[in-house]
Amino acid sequence: MVSAWALTGRRFWLVGLLALWLPLGVAAEELRLHAVFGERAVVSVGDERAVVAAGETGLGGVRVLRTGPGMALVEYRGEQRELRVQPRPAPARPDPSAGEAAAVRVHRDSRGDHAVTAGLNGTAVTLVVDPQADSVLLRASDAGRVGIDPDQGRSVRFRDERGTRHGQRVRIDQLQVGGLRRAGVSAIVLPDGDLPRSRLGRSFLEHFAVERDGDALVIRDR
Repeated sequence: MVSAWALTGRRFWLVGLLALWLPLGVAAEELRLHAVFGERAVVSVGDERAVVAAGETGLGGVRVLRTGPGMALVEYRGEQRELRVQPRPAPARPDPSAGEAAAVRVHRDSRGDHAVTAGLNGTAVTLVVDPQADSVLLRASDAGRVGIDPDQGRSVRFRDERGTRHGQRVRIDQLQVGGLRRAGVSAIVLPDGDLPRSRLGRSFLEHFAVERDGDALVIRDR
């Protein structure tokens, strides 16, 4: 016959075991936001990752309610949470003896441009690599997607192959192309009608080496 003290001792032992196990389970199911592409969010629960569109439910029961520049409002286990893309820490500059520096190879796309998908304030934007442009040039619609208000910028006038143009000088908090990144990058916002595609100019490229390799452009850390 099992005594009451023995049963009570077993209960305490089980409670203690659960107390140790539960935090591990919660940590294993950590909810994170990795990137935002328009109305789609790249969300992970523990080791599983998926792209979930606004209004849909993805892995682990995560429902994306809405997205914004670098953020997503989700519902998970009956609670609403606002997730934000966490900027990755800048990597240490490579040791030349350890191998080649970080580099991004950019090939021509179907429109004949050297276009690359860059991360602007945590949002994916397609930019045409243009070493002739003095600054990063952003279409007004792309600026709005990454949370930049042109009206908060400074009115500027500049000349290029299309003549004299007017735009708004702004600043991009974080700009990343592959493993290459810079903070506080100067840019000029132009109306969509004046700029067919946003361009990656020298305000970013001047910090790196740009080389031609056959039909491709290679942007590499110096």
